[in-house]
Amino acid sequence: MQRYAWIALVLALALSPILARPALAEDIGKKMEREYGVVDRSTPEGRRFNDRLSSIVRRTSKALGYTPRSAKLLGGRRKKTDKVINAFALGDGRIYVTLGLMRLVDQDPDAEAQIAFVVGHELTHVTQRHVRHQQNKARNAGIAAAVIGILTRDRTAATAARLGASAYVSSYGRRDEYRADRGGLKAMYGAGYNLDAAVSMLQHLKEQGGKQDKFINGLFGSHPITGNRINRIKKQTADIRAGRDTPIPTEKELRRQEKEEKKRAKAARRKRRRRGE
Repeated sequence: MQRYAWIALVLALALSPILARPALAEDIGKKMEREYGVVDRSTPEGRRFNDRLSSIVRRTSKALGYTPRSAKLLGGRRKKTDKVINAFALGDGRIYVTLGLMRLVDQDPDAEAQIAFVVGHELTHVTQRHVRHQQNKARNAGIAAAVIGILTRDRTAATAARLGASAYVSSYGRRDEYRADRGGLKAMYGAGYNLDAAVSMLQHLKEQGGKQDKFINGLFGSHPITGNRINRIKKQTADIRAGRDTPIPTEKELRRQEKEEKKRAKAARRKRRRRGE
Protein backbone atom coordinates (compact mmCIF):
# COMPACT_ATOMS: atom_id res chain seq x y z
CA MET A 1 0.00 0.00 0.00
CA GLN A 2 2.83 2.41 0.79
CA ARG A 3 4.27 1.85 -2.67
CA TYR A 4 0.98 2.98 -4.20
CA ALA A 5 0.94 5.99 -1.88
CA TRP A 6 4.32 7.08 -3.22
CA ILE A 7 3.06 6.68 -6.79
CA ALA A 8 -0.01 8.72 -5.93
CA LEU A 9 2.18 11.34 -4.27
CA VAL A 10 4.20 11.79 -7.47
CA LEU A 11 1.01 12.18 -9.50
CA ALA A 12 -0.49 14.58 -7.00
CA LEU A 13 2.66 16.70 -6.94
CA ALA A 14 2.28 17.14 -10.67
CA LEU A 15 -1.31 18.32 -10.20
CA SER A 16 -0.88 20.35 -7.02
CA PRO A 17 0.27 23.65 -8.64
CA ILE A 18 -3.09 23.67 -10.42
CA LEU A 19 -4.96 23.00 -7.18
CA ALA A 20 -2.94 25.37 -5.00
CA ARG A 21 -4.37 28.68 -3.82
CA PRO A 22 -2.57 31.35 -1.73
CA ALA A 23 -5.28 31.14 0.94
CA LEU A 24 -4.30 27.53 1.61
CA ALA A 25 -0.71 28.41 2.41
CA GLU A 26 -0.11 28.29 6.17
CA ASP A 27 1.65 31.30 7.66
CA ILE A 28 4.54 29.52 9.36
CA GLY A 29 5.75 32.73 11.00
CA LYS A 30 2.43 33.34 12.76
CA LYS A 31 2.28 29.67 13.75
CA MET A 32 5.70 29.86 15.39
CA GLU A 33 4.84 33.14 17.11
CA ARG A 34 1.78 31.50 18.66
CA GLU A 35 3.72 28.42 19.72
CA TYR A 36 6.88 30.13 21.01
CA GLY A 37 5.71 33.63 21.86
CA VAL A 38 7.57 36.80 20.88
CA VAL A 39 10.05 38.36 23.31
CA ASP A 40 9.30 42.05 23.80
CA ARG A 41 11.22 44.80 25.61
CA SER A 42 9.35 44.55 28.91
CA THR A 43 12.28 42.87 30.73
CA PRO A 44 15.98 43.78 30.91
CA GLU A 45 16.90 40.62 29.00
CA GLY A 46 14.21 41.29 26.41
CA ARG A 47 15.43 44.84 25.83
CA ARG A 48 19.06 43.75 25.61
CA PHE A 49 18.42 40.91 23.16
CA ASN A 50 16.04 42.94 21.00
CA ASP A 51 18.53 45.82 20.84
CA ARG A 52 21.27 43.36 19.89
CA LEU A 53 19.17 41.71 17.20
CA SER A 54 18.06 45.07 15.77
CA SER A 55 21.67 46.27 15.54
CA ILE A 56 22.80 43.04 13.87
CA VAL A 57 19.98 43.06 11.32
CA ARG A 58 20.58 46.71 10.49
CA ARG A 59 24.31 46.18 9.88
CA THR A 60 24.12 42.87 8.02
CA SER A 61 21.18 43.87 5.82
CA LYS A 62 23.02 47.04 4.82
CA ALA A 63 26.06 44.95 3.91
CA LEU A 64 23.91 42.65 1.75
CA GLY A 65 21.89 45.48 0.20
CA TYR A 66 18.61 43.93 1.33
CA THR A 67 16.10 45.18 3.90
CA PRO A 68 14.15 42.38 5.65
CA ARG A 69 10.49 42.82 6.41
CA SER A 70 10.97 42.16 10.13
CA ALA A 71 13.19 40.42 12.67
CA LYS A 72 11.65 38.87 15.75
CA LEU A 73 12.89 37.03 18.79
CA LEU A 74 10.85 33.88 19.45
CA GLY A 75 10.36 32.89 23.08
CA GLY A 76 8.68 33.62 26.38
CA ARG A 77 5.74 31.22 26.04
CA ARG A 78 7.11 28.05 27.67
CA LYS A 79 10.39 27.03 29.29
CA LYS A 80 10.68 24.03 26.96
CA THR A 81 10.51 26.06 23.75
CA ASP A 82 12.73 28.77 25.24
CA LYS A 83 15.54 26.18 25.16
CA VAL A 84 15.21 25.56 21.41
CA ILE A 85 18.29 26.75 19.51
CA ASN A 86 17.52 27.82 15.97
CA ALA A 87 16.82 30.59 13.47
CA PHE A 88 14.99 30.70 10.17
CA ALA A 89 13.80 33.01 7.42
CA LEU A 90 10.61 33.22 5.37
CA GLY A 91 10.44 34.10 1.71
CA ASP A 92 8.76 37.44 2.37
CA GLY A 93 11.77 38.66 4.34
CA ARG A 94 10.75 37.85 7.92
CA ILE A 95 13.65 36.68 10.10
CA TYR A 96 13.20 34.74 13.34
CA VAL A 97 15.82 33.97 15.99
CA THR A 98 15.00 31.88 19.06
CA LEU A 99 15.61 32.99 22.61
CA GLY A 100 17.60 29.79 23.14
CA LEU A 101 20.10 30.81 20.46
CA MET A 102 20.59 34.29 21.92
CA ARG A 103 21.15 32.82 25.37
CA LEU A 104 23.56 30.19 24.03
CA VAL A 105 26.20 32.77 23.06
CA ASP A 106 25.24 35.61 25.42
CA GLN A 107 28.33 35.30 27.60
CA ASP A 108 30.77 35.07 24.69
CA PRO A 109 32.76 38.25 23.96
CA ASP A 110 31.92 37.92 20.26
CA ALA A 111 28.22 37.11 20.79
CA GLU A 112 27.00 39.83 18.41
CA ALA A 113 29.34 38.67 15.64
CA GLN A 114 28.21 35.05 16.08
CA ILE A 115 24.54 36.02 15.73
CA ALA A 116 25.51 38.20 12.75
CA PHE A 117 26.71 35.08 10.92
CA VAL A 118 23.37 33.39 11.59
CA VAL A 119 21.36 36.41 10.42
CA GLY A 120 23.54 36.81 7.32
CA HIS A 121 23.12 33.12 6.57
CA GLU A 122 19.33 33.33 6.81
CA LEU A 123 19.14 36.59 4.84
CA THR A 124 21.13 34.93 2.06
CA HIS A 125 18.54 32.15 1.88
CA VAL A 126 15.99 34.91 1.23
CA THR A 127 17.99 36.96 -1.28
CA GLN A 128 18.97 33.83 -3.22
CA ARG A 129 15.30 32.75 -3.22
CA HIS A 130 16.08 29.43 -1.53
CA VAL A 131 13.20 30.01 0.89
CA ARG A 132 10.66 30.69 -1.84
CA HIS A 133 11.63 27.45 -3.54
CA GLN A 134 11.21 25.49 -0.31
CA GLN A 135 7.87 27.13 0.50
CA ASN A 136 6.53 26.28 -2.95
CA LYS A 137 7.62 22.67 -2.45
CA ALA A 138 5.99 22.56 0.98
CA ARG A 139 2.71 24.00 -0.29
CA ASN A 140 2.51 21.63 -3.25
CA ALA A 141 3.55 18.57 -1.24
CA GLY A 142 1.03 19.36 1.50
CA ILE A 143 -1.78 19.65 -1.02
CA ALA A 144 -0.63 16.46 -2.70
CA ALA A 145 -0.79 14.55 0.59
CA ALA A 146 -4.30 15.88 1.23
CA VAL A 147 -5.39 14.85 -2.26
CA ILE A 148 -4.14 11.31 -1.68
CA GLY A 149 -6.09 11.06 1.56
CA ILE A 150 -9.27 12.12 -0.22
CA LEU A 151 -8.81 9.94 -3.30
CA THR A 152 -7.69 6.72 -1.59
CA ARG A 153 -9.80 7.00 1.59
CA ASP A 154 -7.02 4.91 3.09
CA ARG A 155 -5.43 6.05 6.35
CA THR A 156 -2.20 4.12 5.74
CA ALA A 157 -1.79 5.61 2.28
CA ALA A 158 -2.52 9.10 3.57
CA THR A 159 0.02 8.71 6.39
CA ALA A 160 2.67 7.44 3.97
CA ALA A 161 1.94 10.39 1.70
CA ARG A 162 2.38 12.88 4.55
CA LEU A 163 5.70 11.27 5.49
CA GLY A 164 6.80 11.41 1.88
CA ALA A 165 5.81 15.06 1.63
CA SER A 166 7.74 15.82 4.83
CA ALA A 167 10.89 14.17 3.45
CA TYR A 168 10.42 16.00 0.16
CA VAL A 169 10.63 19.45 1.77
CA SER A 170 12.80 18.73 4.81
CA SER A 171 15.92 20.66 3.85
CA TYR A 172 17.75 23.07 1.64
CA GLY A 173 20.16 21.58 -0.85
CA ARG A 174 23.81 21.28 0.09
CA ARG A 175 24.76 23.99 -2.41
CA ASP A 176 22.09 26.29 -0.96
CA GLU A 177 23.62 25.83 2.49
CA TYR A 178 27.09 26.43 1.08
CA ARG A 179 25.93 29.67 -0.55
CA ALA A 180 24.17 30.74 2.64
CA ASP A 181 27.31 30.11 4.70
CA ARG A 182 29.32 32.20 2.26
CA GLY A 183 26.64 34.89 2.25
CA GLY A 184 26.70 34.98 6.04
CA LEU A 185 30.46 35.50 6.01
CA LYS A 186 30.24 38.23 3.38
CA ALA A 187 27.54 39.99 5.40
CA MET A 188 29.77 39.84 8.47
CA TYR A 189 32.75 41.15 6.52
CA GLY A 190 30.78 44.02 5.02
CA ALA A 191 29.33 44.93 8.42
CA GLY A 192 32.74 44.91 10.08
CA TYR A 193 32.34 41.84 12.27
CA ASN A 194 35.15 39.42 13.10
CA LEU A 195 34.80 36.49 10.68
CA ASP A 196 36.32 34.04 13.17
CA ALA A 197 33.07 34.25 15.14
CA ALA A 198 31.37 32.14 12.45
CA VAL A 199 33.45 29.11 13.43
CA SER A 200 32.67 29.75 17.11
CA MET A 201 28.97 29.75 16.30
CA LEU A 202 29.15 26.54 14.27
CA GLN A 203 31.05 24.82 17.06
CA HIS A 204 28.33 25.85 19.50
CA LEU A 205 25.67 24.52 17.13
CA LYS A 206 27.53 21.26 16.60
CA GLU A 207 27.59 20.69 20.36
CA GLN A 208 23.90 21.59 20.70
CA GLY A 209 22.68 19.71 17.63
CA GLY A 210 20.08 17.66 19.49
CA LYS A 211 18.23 20.66 20.91
CA GLN A 212 16.85 22.24 17.75
CA ASP A 213 13.23 22.21 16.71
CA LYS A 214 13.23 19.96 13.67
CA PHE A 215 10.00 21.57 12.46
CA ILE A 216 12.01 24.64 11.54
CA ASN A 217 14.13 24.32 8.42
CA GLY A 218 16.67 26.74 9.80
CA LEU A 219 20.22 26.40 11.02
CA PHE A 220 20.25 22.61 11.03
CA GLY A 221 17.97 21.31 8.28
CA SER A 222 19.00 17.76 7.33
CA HIS A 223 22.65 18.68 6.77
CA PRO A 224 24.22 18.62 10.23
CA ILE A 225 26.98 20.91 11.47
CA THR A 226 30.05 18.77 10.82
CA GLY A 227 33.80 19.20 11.03
CA ASN A 228 33.86 19.22 7.25
CA ARG A 229 31.44 22.16 7.11
CA ILE A 230 33.44 24.03 9.74
CA ASN A 231 36.63 23.50 7.70
CA ARG A 232 34.86 24.88 4.63
CA ILE A 233 33.91 27.97 6.63
CA LYS A 234 37.55 28.43 7.62
CA LYS A 235 38.62 28.24 3.97
CA GLN A 236 35.91 30.65 2.87
CA THR A 237 36.98 33.04 5.64
CA ALA A 238 40.57 32.97 4.39
CA ASP A 239 39.41 33.51 0.80
CA ILE A 240 37.23 36.50 1.71
CA ARG A 241 40.05 38.12 3.66
CA ALA A 242 42.39 37.55 0.72
CA GLY A 243 39.86 38.86 -1.79
CA ARG A 244 39.52 35.49 -3.52
CA ASP A 245 36.23 34.21 -4.91
CA THR A 246 35.45 30.79 -3.44
CA PRO A 247 34.24 28.33 -6.11
CA ILE A 248 31.01 26.56 -5.19
CA PRO A 249 31.38 22.75 -5.13
CA THR A 250 28.82 20.64 -6.95
CA GLU A 251 26.06 18.86 -5.02
CA LYS A 252 27.81 15.57 -5.87
CA GLU A 253 31.11 16.78 -4.44
CA LEU A 254 29.50 18.03 -1.23
CA ARG A 255 27.66 14.71 -0.83
CA ARG A 256 30.92 12.82 -1.36
CA GLN A 257 32.64 14.92 1.31
CA GLU A 258 29.84 14.19 3.78
CA LYS A 259 30.11 10.45 3.13
CA GLU A 260 33.88 10.50 3.60
CA GLU A 261 33.56 12.34 6.90
CA LYS A 262 30.96 9.85 8.14
CA LYS A 263 33.30 6.98 7.24
CA ARG A 264 36.18 8.61 9.12
CA ALA A 265 33.98 9.23 12.17
CA LYS A 266 32.75 5.62 12.12
CA ALA A 267 36.31 4.30 11.85
CA ALA A 268 37.38 6.52 14.76
CA ARG A 269 34.53 5.19 16.93
CA ARG A 270 35.50 1.59 16.16
CA LYS A 271 39.10 2.36 17.04
CA ARG A 272 38.08 3.89 20.39
CA ARG A 273 35.90 0.86 21.19
CA ARG A 274 38.81 -1.49 20.51
CA ARG A 275 40.91 0.54 22.90
CA GLY A 276 38.15 0.36 25.49
CA GLU A 277 37.72 4.13 25.60
